[in-house]
Amino acid sequence: MFFNQVLFIILSMDLLKSGQKLSLSFQKEGNLVEITCVIAQVLEDRLVIELPPYFMRYIKYLEVGKRLTVKVFSKLGTIDFNTVIISSPLEDSFSVELDYNAMKLTPGKDIPFINAIELMNLKSKDETLTVKTFEISTEYIKFYSDKVLTVGDTFDCELLLPKDYGTIIFKITLTENDPVYDNEYTAVYSMMSEENRQALLYYMYLYSNNSD
Repeated sequence: MFFNQVLFIILSMDLLKSGQKLSLSFQKEGNLVEITCVIAQVLEDRLVIELPPYFMRYIKYLEVGKRLTVKVFSKLGTIDFNTVIISSPLEDSFSVELDYNAMKLTPGKDIPFINAIELMNLKSKDETLTVKTFEISTEYIKFYSDKVLTVGDTFDCELLLPKDYGTIIFKITLTENDPVYDNEYTAVYSMMSEENRQALLYYMYLYSNNSD
């Protein structure tokens, strides 16, 4: 447990940190407005944001309780999440709610998915099947299977990471059987704990750095 907490802290500090650029997006009279900002501070439940000098022209859209979209630019890729304003710029600080479960990471080109090969155990009521992955992301996983599987089926999974990085546990639902290569499947994560999601992101970060 302590190891995973350390991973979570390191990852959070790496993905989101003060001085990092982000953009706030919201609707203004039918048009999408995007304001370029900077993270002033990362707290457990919120991001404190430094707004540009011209923010006053949009003040009615930056009141407490208003909803907007945040796009953060990190070295792993772009982080997007919808959020709510919890302190207005007319107070001591401007901050938005931070929910790690609601964040979506769109990986950048530096993450070498196609070279990643890990073993994964697929568990059903009747048996355990060991397969090899060939592409991993934060939204889906692709793998080879010598056994024919059915799109729509769900499995309990154990992703066995190399170099003592541990095991990540989650559930998947098969969404595609490759139309050309019958033994290649795509699945989305149908259930994953916050702890395991953070461990997966951290592994991808380590893999990216070790591949430089």
